[in-house]
Amino acid sequence: MADRQAIVAKDQLAALAQALKSLHRALAERVRRDAEAREQTVIMPGQWLSRLTGDAQFAWLRSLSELMVDLDVFLDADPAPAADDMAAIRAEVERTIAPSTVSGTESDFSRHYWHYVHEEPNVGAIHGELRRALDRLPEPADVDETDALHERHKWTAARRQRK
Repeated sequence: MADRQAIVAKDQLAALAQALKSLHRALAERVRRDAEAREQTVIMPGQWLSRLTGDAQFAWLRSLSELMVDLDVFLDADPAPAADDMAAIRAEVERTIAPSTVSGTESDFSRHYWHYVHEEPNVGAIHGELRRALDRLPEPADVDETDALHERHKWTAARRQRK
């Protein structure tokens, strides 16, 4: 029974990881189109990758990239995630994508993200896919921000150890 639960948990986290990758791809494509229109030029793939990973203008999108890498490391490092681990992951993703309840206090990622959720149909559709993947994970029970940051730190430490 425990093996079956571990398989289900891994599948649920893998679905979340795939939704995050789809979201990242859709956001990056839309941001690239916006940059090309604004600059009235075609950005070559190598140049785009360089800008996406190093240009301060796109730092907001790197927070999603880092979350994806951390989740992938967690999936590789922990073959049988516990329910509290899964709830912490859900809380971290939800914290990352959540709109601010107070206007003007949203994170840089959230501000850009919600703009594209409303403006880009593909991003909106993928948001629904992401929401469904999150809803399959255990709900966080009063996850403390400090606890969520601690969990994220553990994922990052695991990633560093694998290098």
